[in-house]
Amino acid sequence: MAKPDSIKKFDLFYLGSIVVGLLGIVFGWDMMMEQMNADFVAQGLEPDSGIATGAIIGGTVLGIVISLALWFLISVSRIEFVKWILALFVLWSLFTMAVGISATGFDMVQITGILSTILSIAAIYMLFRPDAKEWFAAKRGD
Repeated sequence: MAKPDSIKKFDLFYLGSIVVGLLGIVFGWDMMMEQMNADFVAQGLEPDSGIATGAIIGGTVLGIVISLALWFLISVSRIEFVKWILALFVLWSLFTMAVGISATGFDMVQITGILSTILSIAAIYMLFRPDAKEWFAAKRGD
C-alpha cells in the first residue's frame, strides 16, 4: 500500500521541523556558546570553547539521530505506537520552550524553536487522520 497523503504530509512537516531546528542552532550559535561559557564561569571553571562546541555539536547530532529514528520507525517501518513517543517528545519541547522563553526571553533561537514545534505538532496531527490510521492498520493486517 502506498503512503497516504497524511503520511506524506507528516514526512514534510516532521523533516521540515528538523531542518528549522538546525537553522535555529546555526543562527543561535554565538548565543549558545556565550551561555555555556557563562555556565562554566558560574561553576567556578574557566570558559572552554572546545568543550562548549563539543557539547553543542554532540547534543545536536544526538537529537538528529533520535528524530530521524522516530521518523523512520513511523514513516518507513510503520510502527504506529511510535507516534505516541513522538507526541511525548513534542509535549516535552512545548514545556521546555515555555521555560526557555521565561528564562532567556524571546530571541532568534526561540523563534526557530517555536516554528519547529508548530511543524512537529502539524506532523503529529497527520498521524491521527483516518487515512494514516488505515495505513498503519493495513500493516498489522487489521
